[in-house]
Amino acid sequence: MDYTKLYINLERCQERRKNFDDSWERFEASDGKDLEGHPIVNRMCSYWNISKKEHMGKCGCFLSHYRIWEHIVGLRLNNVIVCEDDVVPMNELPPPQELGPYFCYLGGYFSHRRLVEGPLRNVDDFPTSKEGMNELDRSQYRMLMTCAYYIPSWRIAEQLLSWIDSRVRVRALDAMLDSFPYPMSYYYPAIYVEGDGESTIHKKSRVRRKHPDVNYMFV
Repeated sequence: MDYTKLYINLERCQERRKNFDDSWERFEASDGKDLEGHPIVNRMCSYWNISKKEHMGKCGCFLSHYRIWEHIVGLRLNNVIVCEDDVVPMNELPPPQELGPYFCYLGGYFSHRRLVEGPLRNVDDFPTSKEGMNELDRSQYRMLMTCAYYIPSWRIAEQLLSWIDSRVRVRALDAMLDSFPYPMSYYYPAIYVEGDGESTIHKKSRVRRKHPDVNYMFV
């Protein structure tokens, strides 16, 4: 079985397209700069909590993933890899059957249940992970970031859309996915990590200095 590999990319971030070969299909991201008046702007909870630029960036990120799920459902795509355009591959993709039957994280980092406590830092707090697919125990920790993940069936994308549509208010997608009412998993060690470069969301487009590693630790 072959993968369908999609990467999310803003029209104004053309330089990042060089990171992907012909096996990948570009999916145009929703640009927060173009979302003035869109319903998502008032629907997302961060409207009053962060700067307008960051809020609009989060709205754009949210809509980009939502639209890519619509794309997956519309074309009935299976075995789909979704990546944001700032990822760096660290390990080879295994065959699809090794990624399991659930939504599977291929990168990101473990966080405390209470977001204000931040990423897991103490090695003793980390889950014991076997090589390959691991079920995500969301009663103990969160997985944050949507930089890379696997959707084995278009029906899971359909579940994601239905669940999102049932919510009156939404949050940043990585935090919100913690409440997705279906099993989730992660692949260890991570296949992708976030790369260097300027953020397209955060204030003053600051350059990121810390990134999750292949152990899902934010370092």
